[in-house]
Amino acid sequence: MSAFVQSAFTTGGSTFVRARPQTRRAPATRASGRVSLRVQAIAEGRQSLFVAVTVKSGKMEEYEKLIKRHITNCYMNDRCMYFDFGVNQDGSDPNVVYLYEVYEDEAALQEHRDSSHLKEYLSAAAELTDSHDVRTLNLAPYGSVNCNYAGQCEIGEGMWD
Repeated sequence: MSAFVQSAFTTGGSTFVRARPQTRRAPATRASGRVSLRVQAIAEGRQSLFVAVTVKSGKMEEYEKLIKRHITNCYMNDRCMYFDFGVNQDGSDPNVVYLYEVYEDEAALQEHRDSSHLKEYLSAAAELTDSHDVRTLNLAPYGSVNCNYAGQCEIGEGMWD
């Protein structure tokens, strides 16, 4: 485990990382006292990757195992703040997986690009995928949304509202 992660575990198809401090501390959510998920706009300098991966027919199950392992490696070894993946719910592109990654800053993204685990992922993914369409964005700060699991949300304005 790296200095960023004390433990990681997988349950019910989801991977969780415990006690991963960020270099830059985010403020506490106003929704304290209840289970909440804080979805933040990208703060100054944070780098986002949007990736559309076309998985070869019949290889989705293998790819899902690969991407979950890769996500765990990103949290454990990089300054990755957020990583999510999914498919389009309408079923129009059943072999396309969408990835969304957020790194603390440009240096963190470069560390990720230079990492051995990314090279391992790309090597293994070459056998399972037809293409990776990668877009890198440095999004300007805009605001934040705080939501709990019941779907109740608070919307803030500006940097960290």
